[in-house]
Amino acid sequence: MNPKALILLFFITFSLKAQQPDAEGSLVKWMSIEQALKLNETQPKPIIMDFFTDWCGWCKHMMKTTYADPNLASYINTYFYPVKFDAEGKDTVTYLGQKYLPTSDKPRTPHPLAVKLLQNKLMYPTTLFLNGFDKTKNEFLLSMVASGYLEIKKIEPILIFTLENAFRNSSYDDFRVGYESAFYDTTIEKRLEKLKWKMPKESFAQNATSTKKKLVFINAEWCNSCKVMKRSSFVDSLNIDYLNSKYDLIDFDPTIKDTLYYKGLAMNNPGTKEMPYHSLAMSLGRGSLTMPSMIIMSEANEVIDVIPLYINSPFMKQISHFYGDDIYKTKSWQEYSAGLNK
Repeated sequence: MNPKALILLFFITFSLKAQQPDAEGSLVKWMSIEQALKLNETQPKPIIMDFFTDWCGWCKHMMKTTYADPNLASYINTYFYPVKFDAEGKDTVTYLGQKYLPTSDKPRTPHPLAVKLLQNKLMYPTTLFLNGFDKTKNEFLLSMVASGYLEIKKIEPILIFTLENAFRNSSYDDFRVGYESAFYDTTIEKRLEKLKWKMPKESFAQNATSTKKKLVFINAEWCNSCKVMKRSSFVDSLNIDYLNSKYDLIDFDPTIKDTLYYKGLAMNNPGTKEMPYHSLAMSLGRGSLTMPSMIIMSEANEVIDVIPLYINSPFMKQISHFYGDDIYKTKSWQEYSAGLNK
């Protein structure tokens, strides 16, 4: 399968009624920033904010191309609050409790909110990605700016990075490198074959035995950052040989229906709307389930640690050695990581 075909599969294709483009050709259902913030109070979602001006040709082109793609538009409409903001508009706008009033009636005067959110770097189009609103600090944990025209290939990894909280463990530059390695490196298929994955049915059979630690990778088909991690961090030359030698690597899709055994108990997937995931995945995740997650287990089959969300290649190297070399028995993670940074 060629890389472009993989990317087309990367986003969920929605079965929707025929969508009608707006006057500019976009299929994205744009709203105001006040509407997005209000909706976010009761149903949190990331916000994608398009800054445009009336005279900006590339802004109009992005509406007719990137935002006119049915799959991409459906993805944004489903998982984001999309905001379109006139960076030279004359409206009074309230953002996070503060009012921003236009400073002049003259054309091409930047709106104060655009100046603030774009940190005075006024280039159009510019797209702002917001996620992880912290009520106590009244701010977003992620506030990332992407300047210039964004074609589909360029905006895809930013959307995934934002939506799936990869920003909590990784910089965007590191995630982008992983994304490009996962889907545009021509050697990826050969490297994927080298990684010795086991299935849960094999590793959690009734009489299963092993002398190795386990590294359980909780991931699902719909999880895009899982795919990036599986196709980049795990098979990077920094990690692949070490992981194969030190761990039983278990590829665990929590939607499976197999009966699995852990500590003498038979465990199943209830398969209900309320609980569609395997009870063993929940147990290993210490009562919660985040995807992706990397679960480290001892030789005695005890859970040592649960590391949620996307992890890039260098961070995976640090974690895998910390547990694989038993450093965790004599040092805390803080002591270990501090030593690496010296």
